[in-house]
Amino acid sequence: MFNGSLAQLLRHAEFSTGTTDARRLRGPAAVIVIALCAAMSLFVFSINSWLLIDIMRRSGIFAALLLAIVFLCYPATARSPKEAPSIFDWLLAAGGMACGLYIYVVYYDFISGSMTMTGLDYGFAIAAVLITLEAGRRVLGLWMPGLAVLFIVYAVFGQALPGPFAHFGIRPERLLLRLYMVDEGLFGSVFQIAQTYIALFVLFGAFLTEVGASEALTNIGLAVSGRSTGGPAKVAVVSSGLTGMISGTASANVATTGTITIPLMKRAGFAPHVAGAVEAIASTGGLIMPPIMGAAAFLLADFVGISYLSVVVSAIIPAMLYYGGLLLVVHIAALRSGIGGVPRDEVPALASVMKSRGHLLIPIVVLIWMLIDGKTPTWAAMAGILAVIAVSFLRRQTRLTPTGFLDALVAGAIATVPVAVACLVAGIIVAVVTLTGAAQVFTAYIDMLSGGNLTAALLMTALAAILLSCALPATAIYIVVAVTVAPALVAMGAEPLAAHFFVFWFGVMSNITPPVAIACFTAAGIAGASPTKIAFAALRMGLPALVIPFALVIHPDLLLINWDAWHLAQTLFLTIFGIAAWVFASEGWFVGHLNAAERIGLLVPAVLCLVLPEIYSSYVGLVFGAALLLFIFWRRRGKPVSVPAEE
Repeated sequence: MFNGSLAQLLRHAEFSTGTTDARRLRGPAAVIVIALCAAMSLFVFSINSWLLIDIMRRSGIFAALLLAIVFLCYPATARSPKEAPSIFDWLLAAGGMACGLYIYVVYYDFISGSMTMTGLDYGFAIAAVLITLEAGRRVLGLWMPGLAVLFIVYAVFGQALPGPFAHFGIRPERLLLRLYMVDEGLFGSVFQIAQTYIALFVLFGAFLTEVGASEALTNIGLAVSGRSTGGPAKVAVVSSGLTGMISGTASANVATTGTITIPLMKRAGFAPHVAGAVEAIASTGGLIMPPIMGAAAFLLADFVGISYLSVVVSAIIPAMLYYGGLLLVVHIAALRSGIGGVPRDEVPALASVMKSRGHLLIPIVVLIWMLIDGKTPTWAAMAGILAVIAVSFLRRQTRLTPTGFLDALVAGAIATVPVAVACLVAGIIVAVVTLTGAAQVFTAYIDMLSGGNLTAALLMTALAAILLSCALPATAIYIVVAVTVAPALVAMGAEPLAAHFFVFWFGVMSNITPPVAIACFTAAGIAGASPTKIAFAALRMGLPALVIPFALVIHPDLLLINWDAWHLAQTLFLTIFGIAAWVFASEGWFVGHLNAAERIGLLVPAVLCLVLPEIYSSYVGLVFGAALLLFIFWRRRGKPVSVPAEE
C-alpha cells in the first residue's frame, strides 16, 4: 500500500512557482523540490525557535537549500527546457548545497584554529561566489550579479583608479576570506535577515493566504467601499492595502486581489489598462503597509540600527498618505468617466464577512500585540503562524488540512527565494563597500554635485533608484542605494530613518516602473492589456506617491521622529493639502477639466507644501492653493462638466 502510494506520488506529482520564468516540474523532480521547500520553511521556523545553531553554520544550511531550489526551479535561459532540470542544473544544485554544507562542516575548526584558509577552502570560496552569481542571474536577471562583479573588480584593482575612488587594493585571498569564511560577505547581516525576519514573515503571510485571509480582506474592502463613486477601483485600493498587511509582495497582492477587483473595474467601465494600473499601484503600496511591509523594511531596521517595531510605527502615516492619495486619484478617474459603485447585490454585508471569516484577522492582532509588547519580530512572526493554525479550526471552511499545511510551507519558501537570493548576492556588494570605504567616496561626490543642497541630493537619489529599477527588484535597489547613497543624505542633515525610508520607498516603486514593473506584468495577465501600457498608466496615476518621500525627509515628524502633537498636526494638514493639489494637477481635474495654466498653478502650492522645509513657505502654498481652487470652483459654477476621453 505504502509503495504503491509512493510510486503514484513520484509519477504524478507536479510543482510550479507560479511565475512564467520558472519551470513546471513533474514526477521525482517535483517531489524533490517540494521536499526542499518544506525543509527550508521548517528549518527557518526551527532555527528561530528551538534549534540553536551558530549563525554561520545555519547560514550554510539555509544557503544550501536555497541554491538547490534555485537551480532546480529556474532554467539557465529562456530556451532551456521548462519541464525538467538538465544534468548541468542538477550539478549546480549539488554544488550549491556542497558550498553551503562545507561551511557547516569546517567553520568551528576554522575559527578555533589560525583562521588561515587552506587550498580546499579557497576552492569552495571561489565556487560559492560563482554559483551565487549564477543563481542571481537566473532569479534576478543580469544586472544585480553584474553589479556584484563590478564591485569585486573594484576591490581587487581599485588601486589602479585615479582620484578619490582609488584605494590600497584588496588581495584576492583576503577578499575570498571576507566573502565566504566569515559573516561579512555572502553570509553577512543582510543574508542573516533573509533567513530570520524576512523568511518568517513571508511564511506567516503564506499560512494566512492558505486559510483564506486574503479573500476575507478583499471582501472587507468590497463591503466598506464598494457602493461609493468608482467603487470597484476603491475596492482595489482598500482590499490591496489590507492584503498588503499580510503579504509584503506586490505581485502576490495583484494575483490575490486582482482576480476579483480587475474584472469588477472593467465591468464598471474602466479601461482594461486603467483597471490593471489601479490594482498594480494599490498592490505596490502593500510593501509600505504595516505590519509586514516589504522585505527591505527588515533590512532598513538593521541598517539604521532601530527595532522593526519602530519602522512599523514610522510607516503608519506614510502608508495612509499613499493610499489616501490613490483613493483621490481613482475618485477623480471615476468622476471623469461617470463610473458609480458596485451593484448592491454584489456587495457583501460587513457583518456577514466578519462572522464567517473575521477570526482570520486574529493572527494579525496577535503579531501586532507581540511587537508592541516588546517581543522580537521573530517571536512575533512565529506566534502569528501558530495563531493562524489554531484559529483556522474555528470554522470548517477555513480549517488547515495536512495538504494545506504542506502548501503553505512550500509557498513560503518559494516566495522567500527571490529576496534571499538578492540578499546573498548583495552580501558581495556590502562587503566590498565596507572593505574599501566606497560609501565615503559616494558621499563626497553627491555633496559636491548637489552643492550641499539636500533637496537636490534627494532628486539625485530618486533618479538613481529609478534608473536601477529598470533592472533590479525592490530589495536589491534598496540594498545598493542604502550602502552607497543613503550615508550622503545623512551627512547632509537628513534623519537616518528618513533617508533610508526615502531609498526604501523608491525601491518599492520599482514594481510599477518600466521596464521591470513586475506588478504591472502580473496585472496584465488578469486585465488582458499590454504590460507596458499598464506600467505607464500606473506611473502617471502613481505620480503623487513619488512626491510623498520628499515630504518625509523634509518633514521627518511624518515618520514620528522627534514629533509633538501640534507640529505634527500642522505638518500633516499641509502635506495632505499638498498631495491633493498635486493630484488635481497631475490628473488635470477639479470640478471639471483643468487647463494647462491651472495645472501648473496647482503644482506651485504642492511643491511649497511638500518639498520646501520652511513652515512659512508651506503656509504660503496653502493660501495660494486654496485661493486658486476657490477661483476655479467659482469660475466653473453652473457650467456643464466636460469629460475628456479615457486615457
